[in-house]
Amino acid sequence: MPADLQLACRLAKASDVTYYVDRSGGAASCPYYADIGFTEPPDVFTSNVINAALVGVTNDAIILAFRGTLPPQTDSWDDFWDAMLDWMNDADAKPVSVPYSKGQVHQGFADSLESLWSRIMPSLQRLLSSNLPLYVTGHSKGGALASLAALRLLTSEHITPTEVYTFASPRAGDEDFALDYNSLISSDWRYENTDDIVPHLPPTLAVLGLLRQVEPRFQNVSAYDYRSVGNLQFINWRGEIVGDSLLLDGDRLIHFLELLAVDEIKQIIEDHSIEQQYIPKLIAKL
Repeated sequence: MPADLQLACRLAKASDVTYYVDRSGGAASCPYYADIGFTEPPDVFTSNVINAALVGVTNDAIILAFRGTLPPQTDSWDDFWDAMLDWMNDADAKPVSVPYSKGQVHQGFADSLESLWSRIMPSLQRLLSSNLPLYVTGHSKGGALASLAALRLLTSEHITPTEVYTFASPRAGDEDFALDYNSLISSDWRYENTDDIVPHLPPTLAVLGLLRQVEPRFQNVSAYDYRSVGNLQFINWRGEIVGDSLLLDGDRLIHFLELLAVDEIKQIIEDHSIEQQYIPKLIAKL
């Protein structure tokens, strides 16, 4: 079953709503809130200031969406870099075992999910009695949490997500995790945009070696060989959405390294934005 572009657009908007849950006006203040079609205000959950999720219902779906740690857009490379280092440092990024996966996962992401889980589940259980399809989604770090949540729902709670859609997601676990995940959850669609750096993080061993040659701050990044999951939907430099290939891997890495080499940081930061990049580009393809 191919990715549903209309559904992808809707879930990208739901992912954006999570950034508004603790702002003035709440979730409904997101400019895309009305487009999702919630039939009642979604249940929202926050923990440790940086973690947030929502559980909502529409006429045709249940949506579980996770928030990322980064704002939709930032003008500060230093702030952006600090957030990325927080994902990659020894304390947060080291691989740990979890009961819901055969592989090991990023400790910081696993801890974030754990901090929300006990409150998410009662809300989700209440809505699942409707027998509506369940979609799990998230942007940035929220995408990694969506992947972990989908696997945890399936293996620990015996709840099968209908589909998973992530946007700008960093890598959540090692190769064994990725193999385990992909064998159990086939309907996962991973959207990545042009020169967005976040889907490359934490970097694979091979990529980290190249990054260290053009960006000194990568020297302090530990070499955890994490892998992406799901089916890539890459928004390329012509606005087309294409699947994975070895040629594409090379093109992306070369393009990204060229930007780093000339310190073209603004483009890298902007390409991560859910509101300014992912959503408008998906809308343009409808």
